[in-house]
Amino acid sequence: MKRAMLLIGGILWLGFAGGFFVFLLQYLSGGAGLQFFGPPVCCGSVLLGLIHLTGFATAIFLCFAVGVGLLAHGIVREEFGE
Repeated sequence: MKRAMLLIGGILWLGFAGGFFVFLLQYLSGGAGLQFFGPPVCCGSVLLGLIHLTGFATAIFLCFAVGVGLLAHGIVREEFGE
């Protein structure tokens, strides 16, 4: 039962990483911060876009790392006595 929960949790965390990735692609294709400050490119819109890009990339990396860790613990059988 523990292994099944670890596998399910790992798959869900990988799904979260995929969801953040899709959201990041949508954000980048939509202008990445230009929608907040208008058509002319200014330092504020570039900074806001960079902050969001960094935050989404960090969220993707963390969710992916947790998901892979949970899947690895769920797949590898625990050896007792070592």
